Amino acid sequence: MSHQFKPGDLALIVGAFRFVENIGKTCTLVQHLSKGDIYQLPDGRKAVTLAESGWLVEGDGIIGLACLLVDGDVVRVDDIGVANPRNLMPLRGDFEPEQQKAKEAEPCA
Repeated sequence: MSHQFKPGDLALIVGAFRFVENIGKTCTLVQHLSKGDIYQLPDGRKAVTLAESGWLVEGDGIIGLACLLVDGDVVRVDDIGVANPRNLMPLRGDFEPEQQKAKEAEPCA
């Protein structure tokens, strides 16, 4: 299922490649990243995206890895990470199955 995420959306982490501890946590989507994109960590350091694509997400207790731009070191970061879109479920009303939306829209007789 493909979701039309945008920055600021809330999501539930429903899968993980590395940090399964993140599954079940809520996060805020910050920006969509592609391989080679540079982003800023909360402490001001800059990091480069190694994944093909994903969402930079923030949330309490989230564990991530960041490749620092300055020296290429890969470090653990807390409360921020890059998530594959397929591992995110939106927490807003527009992700219901289309059949359910249509059923709710039918007028009562």
